[in-house]
Amino acid sequence: MITSAIFDMDGTLFSTEPIYFKCYQQAAEPMGLKFTFELFESCIGMSVADSSKLVKSYFGRDVDVAYLYEQCGRNFEKYMDSHDIPMKPCAKETLEYFRKRGLKMGVATSNITRWVEKLLQKGGIRDYFSSIVTSDHVANPKPDPEVYLRSARNLGADVSQCLAIEDSVAGATAAISAGMRTVVVPDLKQPNSFVRSHAFGVYKSLCDIYPDMDDLLS
Repeated sequence: MITSAIFDMDGTLFSTEPIYFKCYQQAAEPMGLKFTFELFESCIGMSVADSSKLVKSYFGRDVDVAYLYEQCGRNFEKYMDSHDIPMKPCAKETLEYFRKRGLKMGVATSNITRWVEKLLQKGGIRDYFSSIVTSDHVANPKPDPEVYLRSARNLGADVSQCLAIEDSVAGATAAISAGMRTVVVPDLKQPNSFVRSHAFGVYKSLCDIYPDMDDLLS
C-alpha cells in the first residue's frame, strides 16, 4: 500500500521549463551563442556536470559554461521576483487529494534548495511537504536513485510504499531504480522505452491520473 508520494518539481509541479529556456537564450545571446530548443531539451533532467559537458560539446571547449549558467540563474531569479510561476494542471488538486488520503509528501528535485523553497512558497504549496531533497543534499543527481532513497528515509517509508511523480526520463529512471511505483507526466520530453516499460503509467497530465487512483495507491 502506498503511504507516501514524492514529487519532482520542475515540469511536474511547476511549468518552469519554458522559462528556463528563455533565460538560457537571454544569457547566451550576449555571448554570441544561440541556445537552441534542441540543446535545451537534451539538457532536461541532467545534472549540472553532465549538461555542462553537453553544452561544451555543442558550442566548443572555449565556451564559458559557468558564466552562461550564472547569467541564466540571475535571469531566472529576476523572473521569479517579478512574476508568478504557473503550476501544472491539477497540481494543487493532486496535492490536496493525497493529503486527504493521508499520504505523507515530499519533493525530490535536481534544483537547488534556495529556488525550491522560493517556488514552493510562491505557489502556496510549501506546507504540503514534510521532506524536501534537492541537489544540495545528494552526491549523485538523477538518474541516480539517491535523491529518492533519501526522500523515502526522510518520510520514514519503505521504497515499496512510495509513489514517485515525474516528468523527465532522468527523474523517472531515478525513481524506478529506487524501487518506487512511478507515474510519468511528460512535460517537454517523452519517456524512453525503459521508462515506459517500468512505470505504472504515462499520463498527459495529473488530471488524467484520477480514474486510476485506487489501483495506483493500493
